[in-house]
Amino acid sequence: QLLAFSRRQSLAPEAVDLAQRISQMRELLDRSLRGDVHVKEEFAPDLWPVEVDPGELELVILNLAVNARDAMPEGGSILLQACNAPDQQVLGRKGDFVRLAVIDSGVGIPDDVRNRVFDPFFTTKEIGKGSGLGLAQVYGFARQSGGTVWIDSECGQGTSVVMLLPRSVNLPSPTKDQPPVDEPARRSAGNVLLVDDDEEVAALVGEMLEHLGYEVTYAASAAAALGALANEREVDVVFSDVMMPGGMNGLDLAREIRARQFG
Repeated sequence: QLLAFSRRQSLAPEAVDLAQRISQMRELLDRSLRGDVHVKEEFAPDLWPVEVDPGELELVILNLAVNARDAMPEGGSILLQACNAPDQQVLGRKGDFVRLAVIDSGVGIPDDVRNRVFDPFFTTKEIGKGSGLGLAQVYGFARQSGGTVWIDSECGQGTSVVMLLPRSVNLPSPTKDQPPVDEPARRSAGNVLLVDDDEEVAALVGEMLEHLGYEVTYAASAAAALGALANEREVDVVFSDVMMPGGMNGLDLAREIRARQFG
């Protein structure tokens, strides 16, 4: 995400149908949000394809949806809205773009905070509850894709995160993300031991890892993770939070695993 913010991340842009891509994400979005947060979609019927990295686009939408969820502790709605934006001046060039907005009905962002939300590591969440990299990744993605992003917000009235993404001159492949029905089951990409004391974060990260083809085992503490390894559970990668309760953080856990594995 830091690479995305600094515009040094290697992206693989292609023509993407926003409506189709977001529709394919709905199960992941719904599982990442609470039951009292409802997602609605509003897409123009003649929506242009956009030229972006599809994986990074999904991460952007997921980041924004989770931020919106956290801004609505009493529940609310998230509107995903997209329409064509022709003849826009962005980053010194004029062209056709698609306007993608993620709009929530949450608490809003104060003026003194709004000017800093795209800064890396800036977060209003409690220690251990957020890295502060989510909106920095959104900013880096939009700029590196040749677009831009801004925030409209008012305290008590909700927040809109708005991106202009470049129109693609190509047509999206309708079957790229839809393998044939008779395709054999995909082999597991590996076994991941996911260690995080925050159940919501663990569920979100676990869902993303499973979406990528990994088998995920969950542990809520460093001690539980060491127990899973002691029981000779097959693990290829340990994916751990850094800040955890119980006297052993993620770095301590990594050192202990290395000591046990390699002496």
